[in-house]
Amino acid sequence: MSLGGDDRAVTVQIGAVLLLGFLVISLSLYQATVVPQENRQIEFQHNQRVQSDLQEVRNTILGTAATGSSAPASVELGTQYPTRVVAVNPAPPSGTLSTSSLGNITIRNATADDLTTDRTDNPETADFWDGTPHNYTTKSLVYQPSYANYDGAPTTAYENGLVYNRFGAGGTTLLTDQSIVSGKRISLVALDGSLSRGGASTLTVDPRAVSVSTRTISISNETADISIVVPTELGVDEWEDAVEQSSEYVEVDSHPRGVELVFDQGVTYQLKLSKVGVGTNVEETDTAYLTSVEDLPESPFAGQTYSFEVESRDKYNNPVRDNVVAGPDIPNGVVLETGRYRYQYTAGTAGPDWVNVTSRFAENSPYDVDDSQFEARRNENVQYDMEVQTGGGGGPGVGTDGPLTLRAGSGEVYEQTGIQFVVDNGGSQEAVITEIELSTDSAAKVYEGSSSQNGAEDRETFIDVGDDGANTENPEDGYYESGDSNENKDSWQIGSLGTLSETARIPGDGVARFYIYEFISAGPGGSGSPVDMAGSTVTVTVTYTVSGTEYTESFDVTA
Repeated sequence: MSLGGDDRAVTVQIGAVLLLGFLVISLSLYQATVVPQENRQIEFQHNQRVQSDLQEVRNTILGTAATGSSAPASVELGTQYPTRVVAVNPAPPSGTLSTSSLGNITIRNATADDLTTDRTDNPETADFWDGTPHNYTTKSLVYQPSYANYDGAPTTAYENGLVYNRFGAGGTTLLTDQSIVSGKRISLVALDGSLSRGGASTLTVDPRAVSVSTRTISISNETADISIVVPTELGVDEWEDAVEQSSEYVEVDSHPRGVELVFDQGVTYQLKLSKVGVGTNVEETDTAYLTSVEDLPESPFAGQTYSFEVESRDKYNNPVRDNVVAGPDIPNGVVLETGRYRYQYTAGTAGPDWVNVTSRFAENSPYDVDDSQFEARRNENVQYDMEVQTGGGGGPGVGTDGPLTLRAGSGEVYEQTGIQFVVDNGGSQEAVITEIELSTDSAAKVYEGSSSQNGAEDRETFIDVGDDGANTENPEDGYYESGDSNENKDSWQIGSLGTLSETARIPGDGVARFYIYEFISAGPGGSGSPVDMAGSTVTVTVTYTVSGTEYTESFDVTA
């Protein structure tokens, strides 16, 4: 007897195969569609962060150029995909950050001069900034992503103070403002160094100041356009957009090496230059020129000692350490700060005289500071020509151009009815003030009985040497006070000359603040009313001696 076959298990097997097929197809679809979409979003978000990182690097570079202080910035070169149980991720997204050569920034037709003044400014600086071209090699910093799914990701670049995205089709998008031009201010930062790092980790970029923009010079040209050739991967249109809102004094032209920024003739611009390095192989700067920052007087007095200061600067106009020599017969100088040196000159007998200063940065520099044929126009040389004046005979000399100067803008009202101002001693010797004379544009006099608020001793004039506080008496301070036997202050009118109760002694390179009060309208015995000195102009004539030479100088002070 035969039994019939049982095929009930076939249905279960077929169902299992179909279910497995559905799972495989679903996983394939997930792997082929969902995973790439999610990963593309992760890559896009990472790219947005990288763009922000490059902007922070840009800010750090510019900040380092301005202050010399470095603040490291991080760049997230790559990122990670989320862990998946069954799906497979490609290699983690990564990127490369590297420097790339751009070429030379070239400044043309710039001369060191401020057209708002009627003289040649900074003649020693003008030996270097004489209109000839100056070149500054610079680089860009470029981030190139390597993504599996974000095909349209841009290359992000920093160059010449700008950060922008560069897309494959040639389009660009600016991410920051330009920093070169702002009104009549020009600021250029050259980037140097070698950096190339790839991967998916985070890279710390630590910019280093090579030449900090501590000095600003005035440049102009009345016969030619000052221009700056900027090596760039951007086009004219992008640069026009970048500078459009920054200055009305510049036009953008095309140039074989990038763009050319063309500035107006007859306008004075303020120029700041700096250099920053990243990575390795950063080249230091050397001295490019020597300049005077505190001149000697053209007509010094015989026997008097005067100080002068020079500065060795690199081609970015910033101080740099050097070996500087002065002569003839000039004692060794004092280093005030890196690249800045102070010397002292004592005038000899009346007649022509000169002082030479040279920097030894030039190879085989032959310049002898004792040589009368010294080449003053060389970049590494400074020369002062003077005509020494006699101090007079038969006793102390008399001069009208001594070392005391009124500090510009220091005139102020004091206690409403008085004035105050600051005087600097630009010489190296002590100035001893003995007498003061006044004249004023108001009908007022100084009256001794009206200053009781200043203490037991009423002081109509107080000279605070060192400017360390009004009426804070020190041995070197000088003043008039009530009861002075030299003058009856009740009748001391403006215009009279009096001897100080105590002389004031202002040391070399020192400072003193003058207080003169209280001004009273004309009346017998000081019976008039106090005068508000705001806006009044007082001429203060000061008599003082320096090393036996007597000087009389007048200062016009507006309160």
